[in-house]
Amino acid sequence: MSIAYINGDIYTVDENSSRAEAFIVNADGTFGKVGTTDEILGLAKSIEVIDLHGQFVMPGLHDAHCHLLMASEEKIFQAKLGCDLGPNEIVSKLKEYQSGACAHLETVSNWLVGNFYHYANFKDEKPDRQFLDDAFGDQPVVIREYTTHNIFANTAALRAAGYEENPKDPWDGYYVRREDGTITGELVEGAATRMFASLPKGRPEDNFKALEYGVKMSNRFGFTAVQEASANTVYLEAAKKLEEAGKLTINLDAHVVFYGVGAFPQESVGSLHHTLYNAKNYKSKHFNPMFTKCWLDGVPWHPHETHCPIKGDKPDYDRLLIPQSTFKKAIERFDAENRTCKVHVCGQGSARFALDCFEELRKINPNGPKHELAHNMDVTEEDCKRYKGLNITAEMSPAIWHDPDFQPETNPKSVYPFNTLKDNGALITIGSDWVFAPDTPNIFPGIQALTENKHGWNLKREEVARMITIDGAKAVGRDSAEGSIETGKIANFILLDRDFITAPSISETIVKKTYFEGKKVYDYDTDDLKHLQGKV
Repeated sequence: MSIAYINGDIYTVDENSSRAEAFIVNADGTFGKVGTTDEILGLAKSIEVIDLHGQFVMPGLHDAHCHLLMASEEKIFQAKLGCDLGPNEIVSKLKEYQSGACAHLETVSNWLVGNFYHYANFKDEKPDRQFLDDAFGDQPVVIREYTTHNIFANTAALRAAGYEENPKDPWDGYYVRREDGTITGELVEGAATRMFASLPKGRPEDNFKALEYGVKMSNRFGFTAVQEASANTVYLEAAKKLEEAGKLTINLDAHVVFYGVGAFPQESVGSLHHTLYNAKNYKSKHFNPMFTKCWLDGVPWHPHETHCPIKGDKPDYDRLLIPQSTFKKAIERFDAENRTCKVHVCGQGSARFALDCFEELRKINPNGPKHELAHNMDVTEEDCKRYKGLNITAEMSPAIWHDPDFQPETNPKSVYPFNTLKDNGALITIGSDWVFAPDTPNIFPGIQALTENKHGWNLKREEVARMITIDGAKAVGRDSAEGSIETGKIANFILLDRDFITAPSISETIVKKTYFEGKKVYDYDTDDLKHLQGKV
């Protein structure tokens, strides 16, 4: 049945009428009339009426960059270490998990998998596998680095993954070494590819459970649409099962990896190509895996700065993580197939290389799909001017701009040129990049930081509201169907504990309810994990 919602403080993100008091949700899960309470009551003669009692309502949020399955597996199946532990504490914590503190460790067979480690907690900023060998012997142990791009492994894990005792550095990464040249067990970018691919994949029912957890976590923080940034075969199978079970309560757009090193593909390039070809067979009402993803470079964070800078006035091509010709041929293919490519760029050089390639592509196919550059941490002012003309979305993530460790004064390459991109008319979206160190995909603290007039960020709340709703929908081509509260659009909306536009601070915002296609899919009052909300 249709339902009328009245007496609300509604921010519609509709440029023609940004504020309303009431609306009708039709029986088919779309918005009916949007207007004043009196207008809606005049139409609601024989339908249910719900009084919002002045609560703030806005469209459901769009997470433009998330790793739902990987993040969920980390949180519910693997050892939570944090980023503050040294060797002794890490061993102690892993032994707790080993002795039964986590009931789900069997999902990763006899491997101990932990998250995360931070270089600052080790002598000379170098973790050495010897302390794990001494504590765990022949049991494989791996720990992801805080950036998630690199991994640290003991001797048993290295052997299980087929590493030689003293391997040569690959062209797209390297092994951290001791003074005598032997490897410490810390694997950087391409050197880590085999290890990440060797991690136990879990049973189908475990993957289903993890993705279900991720979808619920997304709803918990107000998301009704999510872009998965690193899908593979396992992911597509889990999403298909979740849709069939009626538990996919978000619109999920999956970027299937077509080339990547290190942490994120977790599958061979050849196998991924089969998945890309077969992706159309997994497409459903709420799941669209017809997007693609690749990594041009790594991250600009100490001690393993693997981003691609500009050398002279050209990209430092030696720092790219994909052969130039491979990238150019791939995007030409996907552009012709009308598939959006999301491209990881963290350095000025990788951003420029991507823009140069898309500029050449636009000469061949001027009306191709809207592509995306992800992260855009340090883009020159000159290159910021190119996004609009090339129809490129500037996707900005991870949403941790409030964290002192990732501010420009601590990490000089963490610039995030929001204002420059905005002033040059680029379409900007915001992603949580959940898989990174935060426990949840909560983007409210990061959004607050963008509005505090620091680091060149002085965005208005109205601008940010668009970035996390209608502009996200534009990026995936669904703005005619979602992203704002307007008649005829899908009734995806959220109730917050404060006015997103006018509240003095939104850092500790609590999502009270989330509705997807008109149905309530999250309620704070009955949430067993409500303690995760409202935290910075």
